[in-house]
Amino acid sequence: MPVFALYLALHHAGLTLETDGHKLTATPANRLNDELRAGIRQHKPALIELLQSAHHTTGRLLDWVVDLDPDTSAATALRFRSASLDLDDTARVSQASIDAGTQTPQQKAQHDPTE
Repeated sequence: MPVFALYLALHHAGLTLETDGHKLTATPANRLNDELRAGIRQHKPALIELLQSAHHTTGRLLDWVVDLDPDTSAATALRFRSASLDLDDTARVSQASIDAGTQTPQQKAQHDPTE
């Protein structure tokens, strides 16, 4: 199954995927079947990349909304900018740890149900 088809199958099964750059978590785990588990194992790096790309895109969209909407209040603009920067930081830290081949202590302590 291609990666995006797997992602859609996971979504249609009511699963949410999250990543920190190393770990991939699908919740609620009780909705995983053997086929989905096998797909996650097979495509884990590509799924992580897909999620990180989505984080980056979301950050850019938040920036765009703030820049183009003249009715955006200062407080809303700050929340959007903060959310965008948080997404960028998360993606940057994840990519740096992947590039370095290291894991944070939190990543090491967490169990990956797809492994």
